[in-house]
This record gives sequence, C-alpha cells and structure tokens, in this order.
Amino acid sequence: MQQDIWQYYQTNYPGQVQVVGVDEYNGTVPQLRSFKNQTGATYPLLLLGATATGGNFMTLYGTFDNYVVVNKQGIVRYHAALTWPHGDRYHLNEIRGSIDSLVSQPVGVEPGAAPSAYRLASAPNPARRGTTVELTIPSGAGASARVTVHDVTGRRVATLWDGVAPAGANRFAWPGRDAHGAPLAPGVYLIHAEVGAVRLAHRVVVLP
Repeated sequence: MQQDIWQYYQTNYPGQVQVVGVDEYNGTVPQLRSFKNQTGATYPLLLLGATATGGNFMTLYGTFDNYVVVNKQGIVRYHAALTWPHGDRYHLNEIRGSIDSLVSQPVGVEPGAAPSAYRLASAPNPARRGTTVELTIPSGAGASARVTVHDVTGRRVATLWDGVAPAGANRFAWPGRDAHGAPLAPGVYLIHAEVGAVRLAHRVVVLP
C-alpha cells in the first residue's frame, strides 16, 4: 500500500492526500513503533483507533482490514467493507479512482492558459449506476469541447459531448454504457476532455 498509494500521491499530488494507518487493536506505543519498524511504513500511524480518543474507527468502519477515503469536508467517498469481505478489501483501482476524483487536475495546457480555472470531475465516483461528469470552463465565451470515455487500454468507448460548450459548469450524464448502449464491465475508465488547447483527464471507477 505504501508504494501504491502514499508514495504515489506524495510524488504526484504533494500536500493534497493524507494516508493514515489505524491501530484498531488499541496497542501500546512500543507495539506501534515495532509495526512501523517491521513494515517500513512512512505514513502516520494512529494509535488506539478503536477508542473514542482515537476516533472510534472500529465502530464507524468495522474491524480488520478496511480502506476508507474521506474528503476534506469529512464525507466518506469510499468504504471497502461495504462491498468486499474481510481478506479481499484492497482493490487499488477503486481506492485510486476515488482519490483521483478529489485531486484531478488539467494536463497538457499551453502557455498562457489558466489551468486552475478548468476542472473535470464526476459524482458519484466510484459509481454503480452511472455518474455525472462535470466540465468547468472559465468565464468568457463558450469553446469547442469534446468529452469522451476510454477504457484502460486507451480505446474510446463513449462520447459524452462534442460541440460548443458554454463557460461555467457543463454536466453530462454517463450511465456506464458504451456508444451502443451496452453496459460496460466493472473497472477503471478515463474521462478525457478537450477544450481548445486544454486537455484534462479524470479517472472513474465502475463498480459491479
């Protein structure tokens, strides 16, 4: 998990994502330190996670292995124990998909553009019955835009918009189906948006 999540986001989105390992066995400081030394964990470890002072994580999220993504507003965006049984809860594509929905940013912007004003997001994410993709274009005149869905191989499976889009928030419903209306298999999909010279990418996880 350290390389898959903590180090990845520290490198690619520094300061935006915090990873915490929670001790639900309510061990001692030496025990927690021993765990850290044995595993080489560099992310923070929370002591007494199954107590009121430690956050009551066991009451909120269950026992044993579990992975939870919480946004800055304190809203749970992903809770592995609701979907997967004990021993089979580490699904990196789902965890990363949920985190990426909170830190997505534009890529490939030409000099002179205002990248912070463009935004590509979706909700819900992960999604079971479709999601709504939101493309935000900065104030000014509308622009020619194209929003497409691709599988992990890069193959385009659906086109959500291809035309002029006004400034502001543009929302496009995607029911999790391909261009022919057939439901797509669960997994990770990439939303691409092209607005003039600006290119944005966003990851969506489709659950069973």
